[in-house]
Amino acid sequence: MIKKNYFFLFFFCLVLFACNGSKSYSFDKPSIKVTNELKNEYLGLYFQDKKIGYFFGSAYDGLLENRKVFYLYGNALIRIKLENDLINTILNEEIIIDKATKKAIYFSYKQQIGDSELKIIGVDRDNKLMLRTETGGNIQYFELEGDYVPLASAGFLMWQEGIREGKKSKFKVFVEALQKKEDLTIEVGKPRFVEGKKIYPLKQKLGNIEVESEVLENGDIFREESIQGFTMKKITKEEALKFDGELSLYDMLSYSLIPIDKPITGYVKEIEIILRGADKFNIPETDFQKVLKKDNYHLIKVSSKILKGEKSEKINLEKYLIETPKIQKNHKKIKELAETLTKGVNDDKEKVKIIVHWVNGNIKKRLRDRSSALEVLNTKEGECEAHSMLTAALLRSIGIPAKIVGGITYSKENQGFLYHAWNEVYLNGYFLPVDSTFGQFPADATHIKLTEEENMEDIATLIGKLKIEIIKFY
Repeated sequence: MIKKNYFFLFFFCLVLFACNGSKSYSFDKPSIKVTNELKNEYLGLYFQDKKIGYFFGSAYDGLLENRKVFYLYGNALIRIKLENDLINTILNEEIIIDKATKKAIYFSYKQQIGDSELKIIGVDRDNKLMLRTETGGNIQYFELEGDYVPLASAGFLMWQEGIREGKKSKFKVFVEALQKKEDLTIEVGKPRFVEGKKIYPLKQKLGNIEVESEVLENGDIFREESIQGFTMKKITKEEALKFDGELSLYDMLSYSLIPIDKPITGYVKEIEIILRGADKFNIPETDFQKVLKKDNYHLIKVSSKILKGEKSEKINLEKYLIETPKIQKNHKKIKELAETLTKGVNDDKEKVKIIVHWVNGNIKKRLRDRSSALEVLNTKEGECEAHSMLTAALLRSIGIPAKIVGGITYSKENQGFLYHAWNEVYLNGYFLPVDSTFGQFPADATHIKLTEEENMEDIATLIGKLKIEIIKFY
């Protein structure tokens, strides 16, 4: 099951403050003097009226030597019960923004989900955002060209400029939780009056994800924000520290499960379905998946054999061979394992089979979030995306293009479709679906692809909406 924490972490970054580069740079936090508090707010996170977490955000005027700055600080705690264990998601972030240029000077983001940790530090150097990421005991360095700011600071920067009807702000943001860059647009609509107060509607679009809310002139949230069963609302500090319970695996499965009227049996070689509830979603076609868009549904056919008569258009395979913060294909442990597993094997197809089945047999299937392939290898456990990250890293390390994809697949245990992640591997001119979580080469035809690794978070917008009608399968 694809991890739900994408949604939690997006909420943290979007609303918290609305209420391979050089290693020679210093990533130490600059010493600043706080002079004035601008904002201080607690927000509760609820799922089906049960409080499962809170977010705290604050903002201050400050001085960095003689330079005027904004200092932003936030933290969050979210509780999820998985496999009888209470898993805490703990987030902390500090951001320093130049008051005159609105550029990020420094930020520090720390994310802990159970025993999985991710740390990111960013510093401004020569109009570049230099990044230092640490996960699984491995440190990497990257740089972003241009005026990027941490996502969590964008809402605050807009509020500082004043909220008014028709205002549209655009930001280049670094999405801390996902370790990726994205475009963010925030648009202010026509206000309405409630008890003499102006209430402004906000439309926020981050990549393909849209969030709507209502705020007061001072930036405080007025209307509860709700996306697929999750609700945010303003609370006091005392209320923030009280929990109604925790989000259980049963709650998550019950809400995200897409039931069907009759069970699917055996290894499925081909399937045709009608998918409803994804009208605005751009469902991709592949050599193994055909999609026909109708007025209010998608007709989808998936096969374990090639459906198209011609090969796909020429694509840039280099992007599926590179190292990323999550896919450390150049790390010694990753490279040595891949080379050991495939030693003496010359055929790429056989190499892929070996790696898919090794990951399936050696990585324990547990609902534990992992931030990178190396962390998966070190802990030897994780959910479906963890298996996919490690599979991609191992394959890329020996020169085989591999990507992570997301969508839905059939669960015999739950007799319905669940959200899932797997891989596509480039062999003989085609991207072949494989699934190391289930040990399938190729993946069976119940794997309905909805998105790829650059936009895996988009799936969060579909949770609780999809309905499936099986036409036929064999």
